[in-house]
Amino acid sequence: MPNSARVDAQSLDQALMRLRLMYAKPEHPYYILAPDYRETSSGVASLHYLCHVLNLNGREAYICGGQVVNPNLKTPLLDPRTQKRHQDEGKVPIAVYPEVVVGNPLGCDVVARFLLNFEGFLTGQSMQAAGSDLLFYSGALIAARHGYPDGDLLCLPTIDVELFSAPAPGSAREGKYLYQNRHPLEQIDYSQLPGDIRLLSMANALSLPELAVLLRKAEVLYTHEWSMTCVIAVLCGCPVIFIPGYGIDQSFLEASFIGSHGFAMLDQPHALARASAGLEGALQRYVEKTAPFWQHLEVFIAKTQLAARRESAGNRAGMLRWLRQRYPLPQQLQLMQERLAAPGAPSVAVLVLDHGDPAALARTLGSLDDVLYQRIQVCVLGAQEPRRPNVQWLSADTRAPLPSIHSALENSPCEWCMVVDAGVQFTASGLLVVALDLAQAPETCLAVFADEAVRGAGDTVEGRLRPDLNLDMLLAHPAALSRHWLYDTRALLHQGGFDPASGRAFELAYQLRLIADHGLGVVGHVSEPLLIANLEQPLTCDDERSVIQAHLLERGYPHAQVRPTTQAPNRYEIDYGHQQPTSVSILIYIDGDLSRLQRCVEQLLAYTTAIEHEVLLVEPGNDDQLMLQWLEMLCQVGQGRIHVLRFMAGQTRAAMCNAAAQEAQGEFLVWLDAVAMVSDGDWLQALLNHAQRPEVGAVGGLMSSVDGVVRQAGLVLGQGGSVGPAYTGRAIGEEGELAALMIERNGVAVGDHCLMVRRATFLDLGGFTVDPLLEPWVAVDLCLRLQQAGYLNVWTPRARLQLEAAAAAVVSAEQEEALYARWLPQLASDPSYNANLSLLAGHSYARQDNGLCWRPLHGIVPTVLAFAADQQAAGQARVIQPLMALRNTGAIDGSVTTGVLTLVDIQRYAPSTIVLQRPLADAGLLTLRRLRAFSEAFKVYDLDGYVAEMGLAAGMGGEELLQRLNYGLMQADRVVVASPTLAEMLLGQHDDVRLLESALPATWGQLQGLRGAATRPRLGWIGNKDAGLLAEVVPAMAQEVDWVVLGDCPQALRPYVSEQHPPVPFERLGITLAALNLDLALVPMADTLGNACSADLRVLQHAACAHPVICSRVAGFAGAGSLPLSKVDNQPADWLRAIRLHLEDRDASAALGDALQNAVRSNWLLEGERLEAWRQAWLA
Repeated sequence: MPNSARVDAQSLDQALMRLRLMYAKPEHPYYILAPDYRETSSGVASLHYLCHVLNLNGREAYICGGQVVNPNLKTPLLDPRTQKRHQDEGKVPIAVYPEVVVGNPLGCDVVARFLLNFEGFLTGQSMQAAGSDLLFYSGALIAARHGYPDGDLLCLPTIDVELFSAPAPGSAREGKYLYQNRHPLEQIDYSQLPGDIRLLSMANALSLPELAVLLRKAEVLYTHEWSMTCVIAVLCGCPVIFIPGYGIDQSFLEASFIGSHGFAMLDQPHALARASAGLEGALQRYVEKTAPFWQHLEVFIAKTQLAARRESAGNRAGMLRWLRQRYPLPQQLQLMQERLAAPGAPSVAVLVLDHGDPAALARTLGSLDDVLYQRIQVCVLGAQEPRRPNVQWLSADTRAPLPSIHSALENSPCEWCMVVDAGVQFTASGLLVVALDLAQAPETCLAVFADEAVRGAGDTVEGRLRPDLNLDMLLAHPAALSRHWLYDTRALLHQGGFDPASGRAFELAYQLRLIADHGLGVVGHVSEPLLIANLEQPLTCDDERSVIQAHLLERGYPHAQVRPTTQAPNRYEIDYGHQQPTSVSILIYIDGDLSRLQRCVEQLLAYTTAIEHEVLLVEPGNDDQLMLQWLEMLCQVGQGRIHVLRFMAGQTRAAMCNAAAQEAQGEFLVWLDAVAMVSDGDWLQALLNHAQRPEVGAVGGLMSSVDGVVRQAGLVLGQGGSVGPAYTGRAIGEEGELAALMIERNGVAVGDHCLMVRRATFLDLGGFTVDPLLEPWVAVDLCLRLQQAGYLNVWTPRARLQLEAAAAAVVSAEQEEALYARWLPQLASDPSYNANLSLLAGHSYARQDNGLCWRPLHGIVPTVLAFAADQQAAGQARVIQPLMALRNTGAIDGSVTTGVLTLVDIQRYAPSTIVLQRPLADAGLLTLRRLRAFSEAFKVYDLDGYVAEMGLAAGMGGEELLQRLNYGLMQADRVVVASPTLAEMLLGQHDDVRLLESALPATWGQLQGLRGAATRPRLGWIGNKDAGLLAEVVPAMAQEVDWVVLGDCPQALRPYVSEQHPPVPFERLGITLAALNLDLALVPMADTLGNACSADLRVLQHAACAHPVICSRVAGFAGAGSLPLSKVDNQPADWLRAIRLHLEDRDASAALGDALQNAVRSNWLLEGERLEAWRQAWLA
C-alpha cells in the first residue's frame, strides 16, 4: 500500500496508540504477584502475560513470588536491588494481585486486583480488599457477580491463535474426551457419558503443543467446569458440552467470554449438533472479543498510574501510608464490631454540604461507603439530589445551611451528628474508633472531636494530630481546630441548634457556648484520624472574629481585641485588654558565670521599660570577687529597682528562690534563667496579657538561639523519658504543626528558662519543690501543680527571648525516678501533645510508629508489650511470631520492639503484660528495675538459652552474664524458658518458672517440599556452628548424592557441596527451605550445655517441609521427644549408616517425612492449644 493511502478511523486509533507508546515513560512500577509460570494454567499465564504487555507498552513491570518465567516473555523477576532503586527514586510500586490473594502481602500503597475468577471460588476466602484498591475484571460476568456490572474490564487474551486453530474443513476427527481439573474424580458419573470417553485431566497435563494436536482432532469435549481450555477447544474446531448441575448453565454460557457459540448443555436436545453448529466463525468472535483489550490496558495503566501519582504526591510526608496502616485485622475488626453490636451503640448522622462539585461529593460518599462502621446516616444538603442508595437528600442553600441542618437533625434518629463539606474523605477506621470511644463516654460528654489530615497544594497530605481541648489554640486557630466535631444531637437541639447569627462560624459559636456553659470537661478528644479534609483557604472570616469577640465579652473581657495575625488572616492573636495596672518582679538566679549574667541583665534593662518592675538577683553565697563587685555596682545604678538577695551557701536553689519570692514586691513573678536574653521590648506585656487572666497559672515564651533556631517552645511531658523542649531545631518563622509556633496555646509545662506566675498563686502552692532529687524539674513540677489546681498554663510566641548555648544538665537515674514517683501518669499523658506523636528525644511532633500507637483492641482484650532481643531467629521464635499470631487471632492487643522503651513510653502504652527477652545490658536491667518499682503490668522474663554460651555481649564474661541474668530474674513476675534443661537449671531461683517450647508460625503448615526431584538423592542441612560434625560424612557420600546447604558451610566441605544457598531472613526461611526439595535432612548438633538449653528449631523446620530427618542424639531440639526422628551418635560411621538406611528404602524414608510433617501440623504450629499456651504463659 502506498504511503499516501487513506487510513480509516481504526488505523488512526492504532497509530495514536503507537505514538503514545513511543514516548511513554515507565513512571511507577508494577509488582505482579504470580506463581511460577506454567502453560497449563490460564490464570497463571494471564498474570505473566500482563507483565509482558505492560513492559511492551513502555512500563516497568516485574513478577514477584514465583521464580520460573517463560523465557519468551518480557517478565523480569523482582529483586532487592531493583526494589531499592525504586525506593531511592521515590517510585510508588503498584501491586497487582489475582483474586486468590488475601490482603496486601507485598505491603504496597497502591493495589490493583485482577479478578480472573469469582472472588472466593478457588480459595473459599475473601480478598479482604481495601476500599482504595482498584478492581479489574477478566470478564463482564465476573464484574457483575461482584456487584459492579460497569466495572473496569481487563480481558487479556492468552491464547496463541496460531497454535490453537481449527484444521481445514472436512478434516477427520476422532476421540471423545472429558476435561477434568477441580471436579473430583470420584464424583464423575460415567453413565452420562459415551462409553469410549477418554479422560483429559490436569493431573497429567499435556504441553500446549500436545493439547493443540489433541483438540484439533477431537470429536467433542465434555466437562463439568469452566476453563479457558473450553475456549481453546472451540478455536480448534472441537465442540464443548457442559454437564449440568455444577454451576454452568445456558445463561452462564451466553454471558461467557465468547458467548455460547460452540458450547451446549448435555441436557439440551441434540446437544452435540447444537454445539457443532456454533463452531463456525469462532476465531473471528475471539478476535472481536479480545480487540477491546488494548483499550482496557490503557484504562488499567491510566488508573493505576494516576493512583500512584496521587499516592506519591500525597505521601511526600508519609501521612497516607501511615493512615492506611491503621486498618484492623479481620479478627480485630470482628471484636470491635461485636463490642459495638449492642443496641446502645452510638449512631452518627453525617451531614454533607454539597457546594455543587460532583467530583468532591463523589469522593466523600465513596469514602463513607468504605468506612468500617455502618451505624451512620448520610444526608446530603445541596441543590442536586445525588441519587445514591442509603443516602438521604435535603434541598439546601449551602451559603445559609442552618435551616436544612436543623431540619435534618430533627428528623434523624441518630444520637450524634457532624457536618462536613463535600470533598472530605473519611478514613476506613476513623468512625469505628470514634464510635468505640463514644460508647464509653460519660453522659456529661456533649461533643467530641478527632484527629484529621489535610490535602494541600500539590496533593500533599499532612497530619493534623490535635491536642486535647486546648482553649487558647481553639480561639487562635479555629479553622484548624473547630471543624468536624461530633455533637450530642439531643443536647444541640435542646439548646436551639446552631446560632444563625454566627454565620459561617456556627460550629465555633456552639463549641464556645458549650465551654462557657459547661466547662472544658464536656468535650472529648479521640486520638484517631477521622478524615482527610481539603486545606482551608487563608481568608479573613469576620464571623469567626465576631464569635470570638462575643465569647470573650461573656467571659469578662469587655476590652479584648481579636486581630488577624500577620502570617495568616484566619489565625488570631488576642489582646485581652486588661485595664488594671500591675507590677512584676523579675528573679534571676546567679549560676556563677559573670559574663553571661552581665549580658542577661544588660539586655533585660535595655528592653524592659513599659511595665513597673523590679529585678531580684538571687546570689547563692558566691565568693567570686569580680562577681560581687559588679553586683554592688549594679545595685547602686539600679535606682532601687535592682536588688541582690544574698544567701548562705549550702541551700538548695529551690529554697533560695522560694525565699526570694517572699521578698518580691511585684504582683507577678518572672523566673528568668541567666542564659536567657531579652531582645523584644514587648516581651513582658506579652506574658502579662495572659498571666492577668484569672484562669491562667503560668505563662512561657519562645526561646531561640541567636542565629534564629528554636531552642524551646514550651515543654513536652515524657519526651526522652522525662521532659523535653518542644520544636527544638526548627527555624524561627516555621509554623509548626497546626501553626503551633505562631499562635497561643495551652500546655502543661510551658517553659523553664522564662516563666511568669502570679506571686500569690506561687506562694499558695508552696513555691518550688525543695526536694533535691527534683531540682532539674522544679519548673515542670510547679506547672503540673498549677494544672492540678485547675489553672490553664499558656505558651505565647509573642514573648521572644534568646538563649545562649549551654551544656545540657546531666540528670541522674535517681533524679529521673523521683520525677516518675511523683508524676509518671502525667508524663505519659500530656493533654497538649497527641498520643500519636513520638516521645523520642529531639523528635517532638514527629509521628509515632503505628506499632506503638495504633491500638484497635485497647480495652477490649489484654495488651502485651514485648521486647525482642533481635529480629532474627531467636527474637522471631520466642517473641515476634507468638505475639503476631495472638494478635492476628484477636486474643491480645500488642506490639513488639527490639530494644527497650523508656518507662514513660511503656506507661503510655499501658500494657497488661510486658515480655522481655533475656535483658542483660544495662538499659534492659534498668528498665526491669523501674518496671518493678513503678509499673503494675505483669512482667515476664523470656529465657531462650544458656546465656554464658550464647555469645551475646562482647566484653562480658560468662560469670557476669549469669549475675545479670539472676538480677533480671529477681525483677520479673514470671520466667518463661524455652527448653526442659533451662527449666531444671532455674529450679529454686524463681517462684514461677514455666516451660514453653518454641513452635513454628502457622504458615509453615502450608509448606511442601518435593522428594525425588533430581536424578541423585538431594541431602542437605541448614548451616550452623556444628556442621563440622559432618566433616567425614559429606566427602564419603559426595559421589552418590547431591549435597545442598542453606546458609553458612565450613570451608573444607564446600568442594563437595552441589548447591550452597545464602542465608535468608526468617520470614523467607520456610518457603526457601521447602524449595530445596530435599530427600533427606541432616541436623548435626554437639553435646554441650549451651546446645541442650537452646531449643533448636531446625528439626521442626525440616519436618514442616516433609523432609525425613537424621539428627544428633543430644538434648536441645525443640519437639524432638515427640517426633519420629532418626537419631545418631555424633560419629561418622553412625551418620553414614543412618543415611544409607534411608537411601536404601526411599519409600519408608518418605513415609517418615510425611509423618514428621503431620506431627508438626498437628502439634507444633502457633495455633490452637499451642498458641493458647503462649497466651496463658504471658498473662497474669
